Amino acid sequence: MKKLLLVSLLAIGCTMPENTNTKIGYENDNDTSYDITVGDISSLEVVKAFFDAYNNKDLQAVYDMEHDDVLFYTPSGKTIMSRQEHLELGQEFMDNNSIAKWDIVWSMSGQVNYPENPSENWVTSGVLVTTGNEDETTTISRVVDLQIVDGKVKKGYVYQRQLAASEGNTPQ
Repeated sequence: MKKLLLVSLLAIGCTMPENTNTKIGYENDNDTSYDITVGDISSLEVVKAFFDAYNNKDLQAVYDMEHDDVLFYTPSGKTIMSRQEHLELGQEFMDNNSIAKWDIVWSMSGQVNYPENPSENWVTSGVLVTTGNEDETTTISRVVDLQIVDGKVKKGYVYQRQLAASEGNTPQ
């Protein structure tokens, strides 16, 4: 009986179509609202590999996962306008932080559907970022919104906040 139930569940799970048209949100642009539907789930692996490369201090792998004209908007208001610039700033950051760790807490993929333009795939992730050196580290919370095009990062928006003391933000 258990084998029959398991086989039945596997058959149902394997034959159910993935509903990528399920509306999960919206984007407002001026006076127009666009539906956001379930995005490309494989993009989650792109983002995971992106942060794994950072954790491995493999900036060349990060570079390789970005389009030449990648564009990042940072929490400080700085705009990074190429993967070469991102590589150089990343190296400077790593040189100044012997401890640098990115832990993805959650991640989801959404597809913004524009009637007049191609749809855009965005992966939005909550990430805890720990930085510092052997004497002291700090952890902040970031929401990172990355546009994935052809399996690479095309654009990103990074938002951040300090953790409250009740969340464990005490220098280590």
